[in-house]
Amino acid sequence: MNPTKEEIFDKAKHAVMDLDEIAVEKIAYEALEAGVSPVELIELGFVEGMKAVGDLFEEGKSQLAEIFEASHVVESGINILRPAIMGSKNDVCLFGNLVVGM
Repeated sequence: MNPTKEEIFDKAKHAVMDLDEIAVEKIAYEALEAGVSPVELIELGFVEGMKAVGDLFEEGKSQLAEIFEASHVVESGINILRPAIMGSKNDVCLFGNLVVGM
């Protein structure tokens, strides 16, 4: 059974929260194969995971190093998505790891 977009986003969020670079990379490939928009995956999966890591830091439940590690994990996923983003017919710009939709 193929996962829904929401399931892929949820897996992406939790992989970032778990600082699991291998899982993030697998999810990026899975999303591309499922036809999920790379920008949606970043916004609704990876960024939501980063927000959760930041929230844990603000609550004193994680260390600053975990925010940096989460950023590195997200970057590995974006590196996989980058060719699809750049080849998209949508008006999207990529500035380093910042994706901007027009």
